[in-house]
Amino acid sequence: MMEEMYKRIKEKIENLPDSPGVYLFNDYNGKVIYVGKAKNLRKRVMSYLTDDSPKVKYILRKSKDVNYYVTDSETEALILESVLIKKYKPIMNVQLRDDKQYPLLKLTINEEYPRLIKARRFEDDGAKYFGPYPQSSTVRETISLVKKIFNLRSCNWNLPKSKPKRPCLNYYIGNCKAPCQGYVSKEEYWDMVKDVLSFLEGKYERIIEKLFVEMKNYSDNLEFEKAAKVRDKIKTLQNLGERQKIISFNNENKDLIQLYIEDHKAKILVYLVREGKLIEKRIFVLNLSYDFVKDEIIRAFILQYYLNREIPDIIIIPQEISYEDFDIIKYLSEKKGAPVNLRLPANEDESKLLEMALKDLSIESLKSEKVWGALVELQKLFGLDDIPLSIEGFDISNLQGKEAVGSKVFFFKGFPDKGRYRRYKIKYVEELPNDFLMLQEVLRRRLKMIDEDPLADIVLVDGGKGQLSSAMEVFNEIGIKPKLIIALAKENEEIFLPNRSKPIILPKDSHALHLLQHVRDEAHRFAISYHRKLHRKKILEPSLMKISGVGRKRWKILMEHFSSIEDIKKASLEELKNIPGIPEKVAEKIYMYFNG
Repeated sequence: MMEEMYKRIKEKIENLPDSPGVYLFNDYNGKVIYVGKAKNLRKRVMSYLTDDSPKVKYILRKSKDVNYYVTDSETEALILESVLIKKYKPIMNVQLRDDKQYPLLKLTINEEYPRLIKARRFEDDGAKYFGPYPQSSTVRETISLVKKIFNLRSCNWNLPKSKPKRPCLNYYIGNCKAPCQGYVSKEEYWDMVKDVLSFLEGKYERIIEKLFVEMKNYSDNLEFEKAAKVRDKIKTLQNLGERQKIISFNNENKDLIQLYIEDHKAKILVYLVREGKLIEKRIFVLNLSYDFVKDEIIRAFILQYYLNREIPDIIIIPQEISYEDFDIIKYLSEKKGAPVNLRLPANEDESKLLEMALKDLSIESLKSEKVWGALVELQKLFGLDDIPLSIEGFDISNLQGKEAVGSKVFFFKGFPDKGRYRRYKIKYVEELPNDFLMLQEVLRRRLKMIDEDPLADIVLVDGGKGQLSSAMEVFNEIGIKPKLIIALAKENEEIFLPNRSKPIILPKDSHALHLLQHVRDEAHRFAISYHRKLHRKKILEPSLMKISGVGRKRWKILMEHFSSIEDIKKASLEELKNIPGIPEKVAEKIYMYFNG
């Protein structure tokens, strides 16, 4: 049987075309187990028949069929190979973990008046993408900074075809130039967009120089309020620049790539150096199903990583790589549209930076080992069939039943996955405060979304036996059986399980306990932050909106300038009059309300 199969594959290989392209080996179930590229398909795949390496022997032994795609060029073959590896996730290829879970920054330069928005995937739509970013907070903070410093619009209007009748709140608080009303010309707006591009590429110095000129012009024209606003923008950018480590003094743009291998996983760290400053580091994990050599891992990473990312002028790697029958440098240069230098470190600074990257990776590895140890400990402790990779935690927060809220946090492989956090405003519980009923409401609402948001391996509720019983009632009522549900009580750190009378008490130095505490405390923090937000809004909004002329819109404008009612009380009449979007008469009414 095996001989016949081998003969059939051999015949198919012999009939492959002498063209560039991509080949795919399929197993007996039709699943793609390996994807490769070739300058000459027939020659490359024929070489498998005489290759004695364990990897090739394994591929041939497991394969039932071989298929191929012909491409017009070597470059197209490289791109198609990366696309197919991402699509099929073959077990015998080096695979960069899919980063669709990580958010991106999207600058919509395909629009007449671009915006900077959050995106979940790269699209071939003419926009400029940055990222992905492992932390969602980085994306939110960057968008907020861009609004504050550069005043790009954030609305969804299809300008200039459709537009609102009047400017939105962002214009009145100084976060938008209102291109929808023609308050800024198209040329001026695109100058702002160019500054945003420089900012996202880490080129702060040129923006600061430009802002200094702008500030001086305002000052010379005695427009001191405008000059002060520009000064604040300069300070923000200078603070950002000071946080970045200076690596070299020749304003180079380069990426440095370092590799660390352990337990069938390769961790790769990329340092992004822009204009001589280290602006960011990114860590990626590649799943290895076989003992790949280092140069093969680096080569595969480069091809997959730069498929949809900005390519710098220089890429520094920790060791030489073989190019097989493809010139990666040529491919990268063609894709960038300019020469790319792929090389080893050329000086002491670059060597030290790669050493620092290796230390970073080893520290990350130690963290992962500790977390992985905690997950293994949880598996043994609770007698689970598999290691619990995911944990979700729930908590309730209220002040004597007021502004009652619930929270759900989600941890994957021991680390927070904030994209799966959820907040719940308690709607249906009338007997407040009642933590048990509120927890049940939150769980019912959470379980309604189980198809879109699958349940974690461990469900953790903050509390003791009562909270656990309440939670179990909901699961039984809906007919969903969790893999494991537990309650963690804060007082003695007792772990309660269903159908067990006595709690489990772990040693204080237990990694498993520390992980469960982290989940519980994070759920508590997330619930408290939402509760405080609602409480603050309830206190501030009604008192201000009692004032004639202050509606929700002007309330928001005031809250952008003042963090509390006390600050508004202390404000002078002149200060209130100078707030954009607050008419003089309304400012007088606000002042008289608190000081009359």
